[in-house]
Amino acid sequence: MLIIDDVLLRMLGISLPVFDLLWTLEQIQNYAFRETYNPEKIRNRIKENRLLFEFGELSRDEYEQANIDLLHQLKMAERVGDMNLGMRTDLLGSI
Repeated sequence: MLIIDDVLLRMLGISLPVFDLLWTLEQIQNYAFRETYNPEKIRNRIKENRLLFEFGELSRDEYEQANIDLLHQLKMAERVGDMNLGMRTDLLGSI
């Protein structure tokens, strides 16, 4: 029922603060989602990890463990990107 109310109110051009708050929270969630599953940032962290190892800042064990974790994160980010989990499907079309 709330979805129908929201759609009808939006069609009439009426905006309630509660719905605006929900929209703001959805935008924050979408931003966090994009930042968490950004393959380019993870690739940069893999490069940084490699450089730290080559300059002697990390031991071999630390490097290997961090590399395993980062490669796993990259694999998950690529899968999430393929699945488009952050996208909504608009069943009613554009209103």
